[in-house]
Amino acid sequence: MNIYPNCIEEIQNDTLINFPIEYSDNTNDKLRYRIEKSYTDYVTDFLDAPLVALIIPAMYAGEDIYLHGTISERLYYNLSGPYQAILKHLIPTLKSINIFPENLISNSKRSPGVATGFSCGIDSFSLLGKHYYSDVVQGFKITHLLFHNVGSHGTGGERLFEARYAKNRQIADKIGLPLIKVNSNLEKFYQPFIYEHTDTQRNASVPLLLQKGIGRYLYASAYGFPDIYLRPSTLMTHSDLIALPLLSTESVDMVSTGSEYNRVEKTIQVAKIEESYDSLDVCIHPGSAGNCSKCAKCLRTLLTLDIAGLTEKYSSVFDLSIYQEQRTRYIGEVIISDDPFLREIREFAEQENYEFPKKSYLFAVYLKIQRHFPRMMRVIKRALRRVKKIINA
Repeated sequence: MNIYPNCIEEIQNDTLINFPIEYSDNTNDKLRYRIEKSYTDYVTDFLDAPLVALIIPAMYAGEDIYLHGTISERLYYNLSGPYQAILKHLIPTLKSINIFPENLISNSKRSPGVATGFSCGIDSFSLLGKHYYSDVVQGFKITHLLFHNVGSHGTGGERLFEARYAKNRQIADKIGLPLIKVNSNLEKFYQPFIYEHTDTQRNASVPLLLQKGIGRYLYASAYGFPDIYLRPSTLMTHSDLIALPLLSTESVDMVSTGSEYNRVEKTIQVAKIEESYDSLDVCIHPGSAGNCSKCAKCLRTLLTLDIAGLTEKYSSVFDLSIYQEQRTRYIGEVIISDDPFLREIREFAEQENYEFPKKSYLFAVYLKIQRHFPRMMRVIKRALRRVKKIINA
């Protein structure tokens, strides 16, 4: 895989940054990022961004990477060895590759901008609570919000990206921070990987692209310290605390933050931020830029708020009547689940002396029988076959 320097062109009020890509079979493509023209000065000539963006597709194809330009010496060192070892541990189908840079640089100056991705979710608002609303040292105080289209909008694609951006832009204005819109075609390079399996590299490529203005990138961790690990998983966020720093360069410091809190603690923290009351968006449903109030993430958030007595604060962004319809069944799921987030909710309910409905316990029993009965039947059938063999012997 050959990666060439960016070609920049202006389209109306935007700047289009294209990185020409050439594969070993001589086919060609372009990795594209589109940003608002007012942030063109943030764009670097270095090839750090496309290298991080395409390291997994290259390893999946087993193609060495030839960079026809300059990259960070630090990034080259980490991605040539340690980081690939981590990726292969997380995604066993990946292969080791070689990286051949045309030029290395080790004396870049770090810009003062401090950015984070902003989705209006629990992790996003929790990060702002610590790094914007509270008293934090200047080098870690958020100065910019980023909103990316690198695959997180699922089947909603461009339509959902634009709808969510329009909503988040209003919230960012209310908060008082600039929101940098970054649209990319990166998703096309990641077949057959799902977004959650490869989200860290995709998102980290954006601040690397904008390193003339962004010098530190705070990436909101989804999991607390007890759930950080390096082993095969469909969720790369379990490894961010360990792996993300290896994507840092001399110009951009990559920091995973928030693992000192669990999801329940983050939710309670967010409920102290008034701007979240009419803007919190946790939904995984790709239909619209809002909360469906019945998907797993909506119900998880609502039950946490319910236990804390805070649901009414969010009545404008959730349909609480839908939640009430789903509540009993969902609590049944919480009672039997091994999911770390739902385990935290059980512990929180016990701490707050919050009683689950008796019907939820009945539903939990039903779910357990439903899920385990097929396995029990297979065990019984195997046992009967053994007995039959013994009888016929």
